[in-house]
Amino acid sequence: MYDIIVVGSGPTGLSAAIHSANFGLRTLVLEAGEKAGGIATRAHGISNYPGFQRKTSGLRLMERMTLQAERKSAEIHTSEEVISLSLNGIDKVVETGKGKYQCKALILATGDGMKGLGMKWETWIGGGVAYCEECGAPYFKGKEVVVVGNVSNAVDEALRLTKIAKSVMLVNHANMIRINGEKRKQLQAEHVTLIEDFVGKEIKGKPPSKKLVLHHVSNSATKTLKTDMILVIGGVKPFVSVLRKAGIKTHRQGCILVDKFGRTNVKGVFAAGGCASTVKDIIPACVGDGAIVATCARLYLAYRH
Repeated sequence: MYDIIVVGSGPTGLSAAIHSANFGLRTLVLEAGEKAGGIATRAHGISNYPGFQRKTSGLRLMERMTLQAERKSAEIHTSEEVISLSLNGIDKVVETGKGKYQCKALILATGDGMKGLGMKWETWIGGGVAYCEECGAPYFKGKEVVVVGNVSNAVDEALRLTKIAKSVMLVNHANMIRINGEKRKQLQAEHVTLIEDFVGKEIKGKPPSKKLVLHHVSNSATKTLKTDMILVIGGVKPFVSVLRKAGIKTHRQGCILVDKFGRTNVKGVFAAGGCASTVKDIIPACVGDGAIVATCARLYLAYRH
């Protein structure tokens, strides 16, 4: 029996584990990947992390956070993907491919809820890339937005964005979306620029602008789109179905609905960072979110009876 189980070992999950263990709570971190740190390990030249006068790499930062969590006596299990959650009782059961674990409170810190499209730097650490139109609405307001997707709901997301964005372009990634005549008319009526016969290859640039590099599907032609925000729509991760099956409410794109304390609709279950319904796409913000939700989970444990 653990006091707290944290699912995910990115900046949010490790921060939550550090604070949870520091409170004297028996803490377990479950990471699906082979190494702790999540996609933050791919970040290069981090220059906005408090306390670092010089740039550091995401890998170095995550290694230091992992070591700190372990020194605080948090257990970290890698290569353990969560396949089932049982959340009906006061104690929660988390099942992985290797076993079952019990906890009094659960913190979900699984990162962005979407699959990617295989574009270089699509998991951008530092701003300008989003995976959920609902969660990122304030960031799209009055901005130039490029939607790049390979599933049909990318069309609907692009149409919704026309209500708040300055302009919208939709890239039909590798022509994988079948867009019927009616949808094409809707896109045209809402002044959405539709780009087909191209594949998204790479995201470049720094906030407040981004560049999306496209390659033609049948020749060597390339195209670069300059924009304020890029919305990646690539289908929902399998883990989202685990959440929904367990009764946790999510947005259409899989982001978990939480209140300002990180509480989900299920008592004793919290969520923070990129998987939650508030956009947190820079590492310091994710670290802060992890600290807040660990503190709220501690208060829940103190009064849960």
